[in-house]
Amino acid sequence: METLPLLRDMIILFGVSLLISIALVRIGLPTIVGFLLTGVIIGPYGGGIVTEIKTVETLARIGIVLLLFTIGLEFSVKRMVEIGRKSAVGGALQIVLTVFSVWLFLSLAGHSPSAALLMGFIVSLSSSAIVLKLLTDRGEIQSFHGNLSVGILLFQDISVVLMVMVIQSIGGGAAVTGPSLAKGLIVALISIFLIVAAVVYLVPRLFHEVVKLRNREVFMLTIVFTCMGTAWITSFFGLSLALGAFIAGLAISESEYSHQIVAEVLPFRDTLSALFFISIGMLVELNYLLSHLPEILLFTAAVVFIKTMVLVSAGGLLGYPRRVSIMVGLNLAQVGEFSFILIKMGEGYGIFSHELYQTTLAVSILTMATTPFIFRWSSPVASFAGGRGFKEALAEKARLLNHVIIVGYGLNGRNLARVLKETGIEHLVMDMNAERTKTARKDGHPAYFADAGHPEVLKKMAVEDAKMIVVGITDPVGTRRIVKGARDLNPAITIIVRTRYLNEVEELYRLGASEVIPEEFETSVEIFARVLKDYRLPGNIIQNEIDLVRHEGYAMFRNPSLSGERLARLTSILETSVMDTYFVEKGSNVEGKTIEGLDIVKRTGGGVVMAVIRKGKAHTNPKGDFRIEAQDMLVLLGSHAELNSAMKILKEKCPEGELEG
Repeated sequence: METLPLLRDMIILFGVSLLISIALVRIGLPTIVGFLLTGVIIGPYGGGIVTEIKTVETLARIGIVLLLFTIGLEFSVKRMVEIGRKSAVGGALQIVLTVFSVWLFLSLAGHSPSAALLMGFIVSLSSSAIVLKLLTDRGEIQSFHGNLSVGILLFQDISVVLMVMVIQSIGGGAAVTGPSLAKGLIVALISIFLIVAAVVYLVPRLFHEVVKLRNREVFMLTIVFTCMGTAWITSFFGLSLALGAFIAGLAISESEYSHQIVAEVLPFRDTLSALFFISIGMLVELNYLLSHLPEILLFTAAVVFIKTMVLVSAGGLLGYPRRVSIMVGLNLAQVGEFSFILIKMGEGYGIFSHELYQTTLAVSILTMATTPFIFRWSSPVASFAGGRGFKEALAEKARLLNHVIIVGYGLNGRNLARVLKETGIEHLVMDMNAERTKTARKDGHPAYFADAGHPEVLKKMAVEDAKMIVVGITDPVGTRRIVKGARDLNPAITIIVRTRYLNEVEELYRLGASEVIPEEFETSVEIFARVLKDYRLPGNIIQNEIDLVRHEGYAMFRNPSLSGERLARLTSILETSVMDTYFVEKGSNVEGKTIEGLDIVKRTGGGVVMAVIRKGKAHTNPKGDFRIEAQDMLVLLGSHAELNSAMKILKEKCPEGELEG
């Protein structure tokens, strides 16, 4: 019988992680914790079930490369340049302050200077794999704190090169000098610049030629070659594979192929990146962890506290809002995957004792395991700590009543906010993009940098007293959280939601949405409206068709079993009589005429003026001597053809000398 040890290990690995993940998801815990726990259980220091550890680690590194590649696709070179300067300064401040704090603490505790310095390097790095995945899953990768987090992570990745040089010098007995470090940093930056320039120039051209072949297999091979090839080249310059993959993704982020590339890579990325977290868990000695659990938990809390406070301080020095600094500090409070390189070097050079090595490993893994929980609470904690927008929102709550909450200040949010402002309707704007929030404030709207998916945030926005909430964000998971949270807090509120696809409509209605507007459906309405317009159908007829299709179309989304009889009745309505309105402007030829003078019935063959609305009051069935004034609204009833004729009569110019009425 043919045996493949790796295949056996992979089946065990995925089987155990599947069972653990299902159990954790059922109780509301993130899958990353399940992957780490799987590694601890089946690793060589746990149950010893998996034997092909080196191969698993290799596959895990490929997973991280794919993860950073797809993250790069979410960005653009232009955006990286925009966030680069402050992020670089913030990253430098964070590393220097963290290394100094940890070094001082451990030196006072009696550890050697080299061990204290190495520990400072280890703690200063955060996990690009975990943070970027969580930011992407939550739809916050483009947010202000997301941009800052990514910039700091990239600076940390570059700094690993210098840290490795320092540890090699200490371990080899060589002196660490300022010029040697400066030389290493300059070489790293020049290498990155050359790689970026080459990839930006060559890769889009390569994909342009490959797409012409219309062959999916060749397209997939090109993706793998670009991702892995760039990562491999980057490693020659002493940089990380993951950084090279990010550069490759960045190079093609603005091309028309980026979305398809993400779709092709996604399944492999998620599977292999799961292996990374499992392989990390395999490094821990379970017996040591359990026997030293109290001190390991204390060290873990200390690491999270120190990193958070350092990042908050760095953000304050750079002038970032306190809420953003707190969110970034909490989100980057874990130890990073590249720290494990330094941990292994520390053991190999004898800088770390076995006990300190295992303690550092355990603390690093625990900080990773707690990151999803910290992420979940980072926004409310930052708000509680005194975020700028939330204090103002709390102060305004007393006077907010029957207002409209707009979630997302994109195109739809901007237009709605403008109309509400012009009509004097109370409203406020919420967005997780700081730049959009600033724009909304400049436009004169009460706007807050806030996550509407959190119930405490909705309470501060007085959702219990709001008349309506309009959700216009592109994150489907976030949209569902907002809809459910708003409905739970205010059963009477009207919830209007924009979504991209029809298949999301039913779920949103189930969660409590009052109206769901799918972009797919609205696009189809716009298409048929333009077709009818091109055939020169009158505007009022097209509008009636649109209104009826929208009304019954949305009803069908909520009740898919709409019968043929009901559709037939709709058709009969369309073919018989419908209503339309006409507003009488100042100077119109209709102004001053009587209903009898218009003679709508005779001139259209059956159309009638059902009512005249004047100053908010409806005058139904107006008599022949009723005289029309400017600002009146005429309500007409008739067939499509009759209404079309009526509109022509109402809009035609009055011949000179013709008497009115």
